[in-house]
Amino acid sequence: MGEGGSASTQIERDAREGAQATDRGDARDRGDDRDRGDAMVVWCLLLAVLLLPLGGLSIDLWHGIAVQRQLQSAAEDAATAGASGINIAVYRRSGCILLNPAVAVPLAQANLASQAGLGDLASVDVQVAPAGNEITVVLRKDVHLTLLKLVEGDRPLVVAAEATSQPIGSVSGNGCP
Repeated sequence: MGEGGSASTQIERDAREGAQATDRGDARDRGDDRDRGDAMVVWCLLLAVLLLPLGGLSIDLWHGIAVQRQLQSAAEDAATAGASGINIAVYRRSGCILLNPAVAVPLAQANLASQAGLGDLASVDVQVAPAGNEITVVLRKDVHLTLLKLVEGDRPLVVAAEATSQPIGSVSGNGCP
């Protein structure tokens, strides 16, 4: 039993030393895990700070595109409305379908005023061509930035839309010889 007893004590001693070594290894592993966790938090914070302007660019870009599409639709509608302001005296005299600027421009402006959701426009330019054969509507609007305001300051994004329309008669051509 002496040899058996010493063998069992040796085994117990080895088991205790192994457990202590394992405890020291676990403590080192826990420290490494903490270091890795801290590094991951710092990395995630830096990534968030770098992605914030990219997110702001995306939001502001899509807002600008939506406003541009709205302005384009409004300009096309106003130009079409203005193209119905024909010069009746010229039409009766010669059969030519030409625009009367005194009628066409107010029609286009009234159409713009009746459109909901346009908000404050930076500029509205409605012009009839000197030949009287077309009307052009140009709209500009300042789009105020959201997240990119931190980078760009208070400078707005200027969005513009232009549409041109011509009066068209019920017969082919514009009615002029």
